[in-house]
Amino acid sequence: MNIKTIWIDLDNSPHVLIFRPIISELQKRGSTVIVTARDFAQTIQLLEFYGLPFEKIGRHGGKYKSLKVLNLLIRSIQLYFHIRKRSIDLAISHGSRTQLLVASLLRIPSVLMLDYEYTESRIFNFFATLILMPAVIPDERLKSAGFNLRKVIRYNGLKEELYLRDFIPTLNIRSSLGVSTDKILVVLRPPGIVGNYHDNRSEILTVRLIHHLLLNNHVEIIVVARTKEDKSLIENYFGKKVRFLSRTIDGPQLIWAADIFISGGGTMNREAALLGIPAFSVFTGKRPYVDEYLVSQHKLIFIDSVENIKNIPIVKRNKYEHKINFRNLAPEIIDIINIHYISLKKQTP
Repeated sequence: MNIKTIWIDLDNSPHVLIFRPIISELQKRGSTVIVTARDFAQTIQLLEFYGLPFEKIGRHGGKYKSLKVLNLLIRSIQLYFHIRKRSIDLAISHGSRTQLLVASLLRIPSVLMLDYEYTESRIFNFFATLILMPAVIPDERLKSAGFNLRKVIRYNGLKEELYLRDFIPTLNIRSSLGVSTDKILVVLRPPGIVGNYHDNRSEILTVRLIHHLLLNNHVEIIVVARTKEDKSLIENYFGKKVRFLSRTIDGPQLIWAADIFISGGGTMNREAALLGIPAFSVFTGKRPYVDEYLVSQHKLIFIDSVENIKNIPIVKRNKYEHKINFRNLAPEIIDIINIHYISLKKQTP
């Protein structure tokens, strides 16, 4: 059974990559896909970069909680009037609170994808019809984080595998960025200062880490800033000693070009870990189980103190061969959603 019309809402940069293969698979199966997107981080630029049709609705609320709550209401109203006259059979997102609220008001069944358990579980439990999570996260962890397990459905794998399956390295990324082959390229994704999960300790670690890296004359740092706030943090300390990525680029390709990848948490860290790039996290909030799993697989290392910074080996990678194969996850995820679609309709009043 194919679902006729599906509404996908993208409210952060990683969601563009996550939903590209899902949108493609849905369209192959004859579904009509409507995409709305929030103007935040590189979401709009990536949609344009990949040539995905979308409708821009709203923006990020900023750093302060009161403004975030106000913006949630504003964007929900914008989405409501944009969607209400359309015949939508299913709403899907990766953590979009505004879509959940609107879908609930319009009585549209919703599937919420998530892979971070320490989030607004009460909101998601109340508004989401079903919550789709990686099978690797144990029920006990989700239960302790407040999730209603009766709403949770599972898929095998990690969300990053959805699109890394089609990854083919582009070997001229370094030269296109003007990075010499003899340099140790460190790609740094700073902590999201305006993010819901931000912890000030990660800012301190990031600054100290950059200081440490710059002591090595063979290191070149390229910073991939999420927002102007992230960029300002580093610019205020280091000025022109570090470079900022100045154009939209395929994230996995940039990661593949790096000798070392460091991030304040999130999707790019997992991309690096899965691609076999030396990956380090300076995320100091509650650790996602998915990251703990990657640590157990020796694919990701947490730098959770200033003392641990010196443990990062500042060396060039030995291997640049890409031999990693991932399952075709998009059809599996859509099959799971299709299986539950009839029950979704029954659960929505």
